[in-house]
Amino acid sequence: MNTRPDDAATLADAIAGRFADLGVKRIFGVPGGGSSLDIIEAANRKGIDFVLSRSETAGALMAAVTAELTETPGVVLTGIGPGAASVTNGVAYASLERVPLIVLTDCADSDHTVHQVFDQAALFAPVSKGSVRLSAEYGLDEFDRLVTSIRHDPRGPVHLDLSTTVANTSAPISSSHAPDPPVEPDDVTELGQMMARSRYPIAIAGMQARRPDVAAAFRTLIDRLGCPAMTSYKAKGVVDEGGTAYIGQFTHAALDGIILSRADLIVTVGLDPVELVPVDWPCQEPAPIAVLLQGGGEGFPFRPSVKLTGHLAENVKTVAQAAPPSEWHKDDIADLREAYLLPLGLKGRGHMTDTVIDVLADTAPAGTRLTVDSGAHMFSAMTRWPARRPHDVLKSNGLSTMGFAVPAAIASALAEPDRRVVAVTGDGGLMMCLSELSTAVRLNLPIVTVVLNDGRLSLIDIKQQRRQFVPAGVRYPVADFARTAEGMGCRSWRVTRDTSLNDVFFEAFAHDGPCLVDISIDPSGYAAQLAALRG
Repeated sequence: MNTRPDDAATLADAIAGRFADLGVKRIFGVPGGGSSLDIIEAANRKGIDFVLSRSETAGALMAAVTAELTETPGVVLTGIGPGAASVTNGVAYASLERVPLIVLTDCADSDHTVHQVFDQAALFAPVSKGSVRLSAEYGLDEFDRLVTSIRHDPRGPVHLDLSTTVANTSAPISSSHAPDPPVEPDDVTELGQMMARSRYPIAIAGMQARRPDVAAAFRTLIDRLGCPAMTSYKAKGVVDEGGTAYIGQFTHAALDGIILSRADLIVTVGLDPVELVPVDWPCQEPAPIAVLLQGGGEGFPFRPSVKLTGHLAENVKTVAQAAPPSEWHKDDIADLREAYLLPLGLKGRGHMTDTVIDVLADTAPAGTRLTVDSGAHMFSAMTRWPARRPHDVLKSNGLSTMGFAVPAAIASALAEPDRRVVAVTGDGGLMMCLSELSTAVRLNLPIVTVVLNDGRLSLIDIKQQRRQFVPAGVRYPVADFARTAEGMGCRSWRVTRDTSLNDVFFEAFAHDGPCLVDISIDPSGYAAQLAALRG
C-alpha cells in the first residue's frame, strides 16, 4: 500500500481532481495494466465514470464528441504500446476537428525495458498540441501547463505519458490551475465600412460558430442584415434550417459557386480552413471576403480582405450592431436555396439515401440528434436532415474519418440521456466500429443505428470509376448486419426493396434499447450527385 503524508495524495489522485475541476464526468478508452488502472480508481473516488470502449479509436471519438457537446475537455486513456498506437485515429480527429482532448497512455517505468515500447511522444507529435512524460517531481505542473493549452484556439488534443510508479508518487494537494487569459476583441472599423458599402452580403458559419455565444451573435447578424447564410458541415444548425435565411452547407465545392457568385461581400464566422475541401475557390471573380475566427486561420485558399482573430463573439456582436440591412429579398434567398438543393437529389430504384433520410426525419421523435459517418451517403444525410440548433447533427469533417457515427451516438446518449439519437452509416463505416454496438447494449443506450448497405465503398467506387479504372478493391459481399447485431443483443430489422421504412422506423424509435436497421439501398445515383456538388 502506498503511504504518504496527510497533506498529500498521489499524482493519479491529483490528476483526477483536476478532471473534476474541469467538469469531466466520464473517461473513455481501453485500459492497460499500468497507470490507467490508477487513474480509473482515482477518478472513481471523484465521481467520474470510466466507460470501456471496444477499441481505443472509438474511445477517443466518444471522448472528443463529449467535449464538443459539453464544452469541457474530453479524456481518453489507453495501455502502453498497442493501445497508444490504436488510439491515434481518434486523436487525429480531435486535432483536425479542433477538440480539447486529453490523451493518457501507460508507459514503462524503466528506460531499460524494450517490450511494447516505442517513442509514444513522437507518435502523437503530429496530431497533438503537445506531449509530455509526467515526472515524479513536476507531474502536476507539467499536467497543468499542457492541459491549459487545449482550450486555446485553435483547440486540440494533448498527450500525457504516465508510468505506474509516477502515478503513485506523492503530489501536494493544490488549488486548480489559473484560468485562461482573456481574449480581446478586434477593431472592426474596416469591416464595418465594407458592410456599409455592401448590398448583397452572404454570411457563412463555421465550426467555432457552434459555441453558444457565437451562435447567438451570428443569428443576430444575419437577422439584422436580412441576408442568406450557409453553414459548414460542423456548423449545421447554427442557422435554423426551418427559417428563411438558410441556403445550404458550404464545403468550398463547385456548387457553392452558384450561391457565392451573387454576393458582393462574403463574411465567414468561425470558419476554419480545415473545413474546406482542397479545391480552388468556387468563384472565378470572388467578392471581398472577411474572415472572423478566434485564433489560427492559416491555410485559407483565398486572401481575406479583412481577417479578425480576436474574441469571436464580441467581434460578431459589434459588427451586428452597426450592420445596415441588405437589399436581399426573401424570394431571392428562397431561389438560391432551391438552386442549391435541386441538383443534389438522387435518382434510382428502391430505397435510396434520400428516401431513407426523409422518412427517418419524419418518424424520429422531436429533437432527435443525427450522427453521420463519412461516405457517399453523407451528402444526402447532411442536405436533407433538418437542423434547428448547433450540434443537432454530428459529423467528422476536418478528418472525415469513417467509423465515427456509432461512437458519436454513444457519446451523445451518455452526455444527453433524454435526447434520442440516430446514427447513419454505410456498410464500410460500420464494419470499422461494429463491436461498439455491444457497448451500446452493455450501457442500454436507446440508439438507433441505420446502416445503408450496398456492398461497396461507394464514394471511393465513384472516384475509381471517374478515373476509368477497373473496379477493384472497393466492392465486397453484402453483409447481414441485422443478424450480427442481434447476436450482440440489438433489436434489428433487415429492410429490402419492398419493406416499409415508416413501419420499421416507428418500431425502432419505440424500442427502449439499442437497435439496428439494415437497409439495402440503390447506390446508382451517387455519381451524379457528387458531380453536381463538386464538379
